[in-house]
Amino acid sequence: MKSSLLVFSLLSVFALASQAAPNDGLTGAYARVEVGRSNFSLSSTLPQAGSDEHGQAVKVFGGYRFNENLGVEAGYAALGKFSQSVTVGGASLKQDGKARSIFGAATGRLPLGESFALHGRLGLSSGKVSGTNVLPVSGNLMGSKTSVLFGVGAEYRPKPNVALTVNYDSYGKLSKNVKASALVFGLHFTL
Repeated sequence: MKSSLLVFSLLSVFALASQAAPNDGLTGAYARVEVGRSNFSLSSTLPQAGSDEHGQAVKVFGGYRFNENLGVEAGYAALGKFSQSVTVGGASLKQDGKARSIFGAATGRLPLGESFALHGRLGLSSGKVSGTNVLPVSGNLMGSKTSVLFGVGAEYRPKPNVALTVNYDSYGKLSKNVKASALVFGLHFTL
């Protein structure tokens, strides 16, 4: 049900975008891609022998700004892969996973002059962690979960139709034992 609501939100944003007139880069519809690094927090009651809790993040999203300050966004974040090695009964087992999120959020933007702005987002993240589970139930990293999404960022506009962005997004729990966040960078053009 919650995933359906997020997909409906995403479709609504793109429907608005298709009806919108050309915009000034500050209001109206937009579609963007951002890339960066994700960070995972893996919780387990089993003794850890090692882990790789960082992945490559790619975020594809669209939105609509009603005015210079308020808008909505929806999108998909591929948060990359992680691994965790644990000791079970004297044997070392390695668990690999891959994470993603479908999200929808309300956005706020605070201009700090003509070229700079701060922005934030608050919404829902429908996360999923996939892979092959080799751990006992208490250490299982796979699954899905809906959590609160929040993010903060900054934007620099050297020209009206070009923006450089940096964002930190927390996707909350993607499964019972996995939380994720990402630091992503973007270069955006408005036509």
